[in-house]
Amino acid sequence: MTTLPNQPADDSYRDRVVGFVDILGFADLVRRADRDRTLRGEIAEALGRVRGVSPPGGGETDLRTQNFSDSLILSAANTPDGLWHLLLSIDALAWNLLQLGILIRGGVTIGGMKHDDQLVFGLGVNEAYRLESTVAKTPRVVLGAKAFDAAERYAAQDEVWAVYRNSRLLRDRDGVWFLNYLTELGCFNRQDPRNLDMLRHPMCAVGRSIQQIIQSKLDRTLDQPDVYAKIEWLARYWNAEVATHSDPSATPVIGPVSLAGAEPRAMPLPFRSF
Repeated sequence: MTTLPNQPADDSYRDRVVGFVDILGFADLVRRADRDRTLRGEIAEALGRVRGVSPPGGGETDLRTQNFSDSLILSAANTPDGLWHLLLSIDALAWNLLQLGILIRGGVTIGGMKHDDQLVFGLGVNEAYRLESTVAKTPRVVLGAKAFDAAERYAAQDEVWAVYRNSRLLRDRDGVWFLNYLTELGCFNRQDPRNLDMLRHPMCAVGRSIQQIIQSKLDRTLDQPDVYAKIEWLARYWNAEVATHSDPSATPVIGPVSLAGAEPRAMPLPFRSF
């Protein structure tokens, strides 16, 4: 980043990896949590786990998080470890909140910002917010061009980052790259379904619970087209990433979300008597 003229020596405004995350349906969630002590604890634990994610490369990343109302801002050093520490932290947030039936939407970029205990501002923040509010649209965390280009560059330089890039990033039908927060569950569900140990694994119960959560959300929003479109996207993502086995003849232990009725059907002509 170009140094600004007359910039103070201690100015901490610099290029960082920046993430902006919106917790969907937060107002209703707050109303529910106000009356439910258990839910309050579960939400606090899910949000707290973001800070418990370790840098994948073991280096210093200066990861910082700040949440207010229904939004969360994260930033990290503009390094390979910083990029993936931030992405994996958002991955943990999405995964843990999804188990509670809570969805997120977000954007990740690289840009100038100042982030300390008192101030959060900069072009990087503005761009991450733009990605979240105008590009993501569905329950996905999208990468802007700068963040994706960095992931590609790091993958070409080191096999470790290549593994993360290939397993954790997916390209959507609209051309946008997004964070694959269902990676681990998808890997689990592509094992041999005849292995009875899978049925006893905690991941099986968690996966089946999430499948039911998504199915319930889809069924409850049939008369809410704007909301339904978002849940339908999640259902299709689930079916492609989790409920599809590499062996076409195998039936995964964690099943798909039913989209029956999602496609318009030709209606029969009305009966008329003459």
